[in-house]
Amino acid sequence: MTPKSHHYNPQVYLRQFVNPARSKELWEFDVSSGSAKPSSPKQSGCEDYYHSFHKEGGVQDDSTVEQSFAVLENRLPELFEFVRNKRRPSVRVWETFFEFAALQRARSPIALHSIQKSTSELYSRMFDIMKTTPQFAEDMKAKGLDPEAVRNTEFKITANREHLLLSALTVYGSGNLTRLFSRMKWIFIVAPAGQYFWTSDDPVCCWADRDTSSAFHSMVGPANSDAEVTFPLSRRICAFAKWTEPSADLYNLASADQVKAINHRTVNNGWRYVYGPVNDGLIRGWVEKIAENRTK
Repeated sequence: MTPKSHHYNPQVYLRQFVNPARSKELWEFDVSSGSAKPSSPKQSGCEDYYHSFHKEGGVQDDSTVEQSFAVLENRLPELFEFVRNKRRPSVRVWETFFEFAALQRARSPIALHSIQKSTSELYSRMFDIMKTTPQFAEDMKAKGLDPEAVRNTEFKITANREHLLLSALTVYGSGNLTRLFSRMKWIFIVAPAGQYFWTSDDPVCCWADRDTSSAFHSMVGPANSDAEVTFPLSRRICAFAKWTEPSADLYNLASADQVKAINHRTVNNGWRYVYGPVNDGLIRGWVEKIAENRTK
């Protein structure tokens, strides 16, 4: 029987960010409210029936999508072992990493929300255009409806979430994003002693070094030539990529300021939740600021 709680951040991934002194403790910060609480990998990065969908006939399927992730997630411990020991990944481990990065980007709550919002707006515009056509009046009359009454009625059109989720996962399954990540130049950034990387419900961050006064400075996809990607893999290791050669060394020790900069990206990229090993005051301050700005 498939549990109703579905993880968009796999538990095996969140376990890489737990408190080193308490193996099951994971701090969860809510950027929508500014609050923080101790949690665990099992209780975090999940939502009831997140991957469920209705089959033809109306039967709810809670297991097909959820179980489809098992093959990849069973390979993740090998990836984490390689980077923890600062070893050069094998071809198999690189493939696991690229697939995992693509999947995390495809199934994140903010990606699903953004797709649903933009698709709903597109459907609304299409409906507004359809209302002005002669065919619309004929179609409404054929259904026994008054065309003018329909035209003058306010409708809220919302794209089907289940369909969009399956579409997003199909795009991931096609391998396009996986292949794109595989062509970027990757290194692993190592946090110094006493410093930690944090993660979020949208951990694969794509940014570009652009004019920060521009409204579009952070709106960038990994295909952009000036894109930088950060993907925290544990509290000590963060994967980093760009299109130019970043470093001759695969593993690079970061400064405290570099860890701070990457964490700032991660926190700002999060949709609702940020996760880390301790109740960090700096992270709390950022989260509270984001929550304050969202309520304005």
